[in-house]
Amino acid sequence: MSADALADEGADKLLGLINSYRGSAQMCQGKRWPAASPLGQDRRLAKVDVEATSVTTALKETGYAAAYAQVVTLQGPDNAESAMKLLEDRYCSAVLNPRLADAAVVHAASRWSVVLAQPLLAPQLGDWKEAGRAVLQLVNAARKQSRNCGKQHFGAAPALRWNDRLAAAALAHSRDMAQQNYFEHQAPDGSEVGDRADREGYRWRHIGENIATGQGSAQQVVAGWLASPHHCANIMDPAFTDTGAAYATQIKSRTGIYWTQVFGARR
Repeated sequence: MSADALADEGADKLLGLINSYRGSAQMCQGKRWPAASPLGQDRRLAKVDVEATSVTTALKETGYAAAYAQVVTLQGPDNAESAMKLLEDRYCSAVLNPRLADAAVVHAASRWSVVLAQPLLAPQLGDWKEAGRAVLQLVNAARKQSRNCGKQHFGAAPALRWNDRLAAAALAHSRDMAQQNYFEHQAPDGSEVGDRADREGYRWRHIGENIATGQGSAQQVVAGWLASPHHCANIMDPAFTDTGAAYATQIKSRTGIYWTQVFGARR
């Protein structure tokens, strides 16, 4: 597999289209699928032998520990939009799978291979606060550089400060999603991020929230958010000054692990 294939713009565009598709509820195979977490781009997935009998086993050779992996190969589309249309028509359940967290697209001529994976939980994940602070470090590293979040350009932004009240709001929402088996910004009781921040005593003038599910590490969850224009915009928003992040797990839930990061600016 050539370096050109790994860096192909069409491949990057298709991954963006997949994340846009996952970002809202869709009809697939006669039923409604809820919005799913964005997929992070992991270059190790692009190095896997897509013809292997067991993709999960083949991924081990790249250093990626997968709980589940799948390859979808398309032959014929000459651009990312056509490839996405084929995915929607024939493989919607594969790309909408809520357990997925990472992806890579390999493109050569009219052949597209989409490698999809759910990672094992990282053994060094740590407790929710350790993982939350790891998210903070990665987000602040991202804010040091200007970037485009979809079509919106952001300059470098000041580092965010850890805030225990926002972290408590993030933990509460992650635990609620895990225990009640849902993935939404709005909780079943109708509350949203501002309500959760209010409950924890954070008096805000600007509030925002990123959520994710399925990712096994702080690195994977932040990669997914940066690959999604709306989530990326929250990360880069210079109006935010404070943040807190946390995860919660529930083995009986649809996706096993849920992440929340709350962004805020005080009144």
